[in-house]
Amino acid sequence: MDNTVLTEQVVPRERTARYGVSIALIILAALTIPVVLIVIAKITKIAYLAIIAMFLLLFCAYGAWYFITSLKVEYEYAFISSSFRIDKIIAKRRRRAIIKIDVKKFDDFFRYSDSEMGKRRFNKVYRACAKEFSEDNYVACFHDEAKGKCAILFTPNDQLLEAMKPYFGNELRKKLFLKKEL
Repeated sequence: MDNTVLTEQVVPRERTARYGVSIALIILAALTIPVVLIVIAKITKIAYLAIIAMFLLLFCAYGAWYFITSLKVEYEYAFISSSFRIDKIIAKRRRRAIIKIDVKKFDDFFRYSDSEMGKRRFNKVYRACAKEFSEDNYVACFHDEAKGKCAILFTPNDQLLEAMKPYFGNELRKKLFLKKEL
């Protein structure tokens, strides 16, 4: 009998005001470039510039669509036995591995709070959460040989948390049990 635990979760990154501003700037750039070329064509009375501007408009429309859809980001958490992997999925076109780690290597694990994060210093923070400063986030701390003290900021559901708990190291389980954090 195989005791392999498999839990997956996909978390879409929340759209913020920065997202809206990015879309507006992309559309503005996509429209401005061909319009400027058309104005130059009218002023200089060079007809082929207007034709180039029309093709450029099509190219810019495609580029705007590509960049706007690339702003849609999701994170996939995959937990298999004691191995935890986070992938970043961009517009459902590209996938990039962010981190893969054994949860037994976690030094600390806690619910995100500004005060708790303010007390700690990390050399590297892997942000893979729906909303960066949310109380729904959890932080997993660990030490990496190359990067030093690191943290993973992520938004797990209850099923993922329950699957991970038995695989935490003994020291971390004692600490969490005494604090009754999970």
